Amino acid sequence: MNPVVVFDVNETLLSLSPFKTWFRDRFEGRTSASTWFAELLRLSFVSSVTDVYVPFTDLAAAALATTAASEDHPVSDADLARMKRILTTLPPHPDVEQGLEILRDRGFTVAALTNSPLATARTQLANAGIDEMFDRVMSVDMVQRFKPHRSVYLAAASELGVQTVDMVMVAAHDWDIAGAMNAGCPGAFVERPGQRFSTAFSDPTLRAPDIAAMAELIVRRFQ
Repeated sequence: MNPVVVFDVNETLLSLSPFKTWFRDRFEGRTSASTWFAELLRLSFVSSVTDVYVPFTDLAAAALATTAASEDHPVSDADLARMKRILTTLPPHPDVEQGLEILRDRGFTVAALTNSPLATARTQLANAGIDEMFDRVMSVDMVQRFKPHRSVYLAAASELGVQTVDMVMVAAHDWDIAGAMNAGCPGAFVERPGQRFSTAFSDPTLRAPDIAAMAELIVRRFQ
């Protein structure tokens, strides 16, 4: 039986390029989307460790306020509204649809697992035009901890009715892959531009430059 293939959403499937453009224009290059996203991840990690759950979209707003304040930029309600609109209308990377089609055509179950709230994730995938390509969309809401907490991957496997060894996690973040592999999943690292896999972690099961290439590797490895 084919394993279930589970995809991270933000940056793995959907491009953060609109955030990069907005940050450059709004903050005059004095702070960046990368700085904001790093702060957002830091807040999510602290949330999981301290067991105080705050939805990812709220953490995103807090991260924006922190990164902007560091450069003496006030953040308005309009900025927060704009950030949320951008988050829900991110475009898919150009290789995503082809990769998903390869997996579906070969009979793989395809799911998404994201740190975003479930309603946000559904809106994101629908606006990107790829929502119908997923058999299941899952959020960390179900355990109120964020990836890479082990409980997230165990809960996802339970939702899908499989063991973690039969759930391939695909992500463009080494910490997501490390978390999944710690829970027993094969880890498939997508080497998006600017992303590197730290030598502090065990090597991923698979590596590929994009989703289409990764899909081909998964078919060859697991079918």
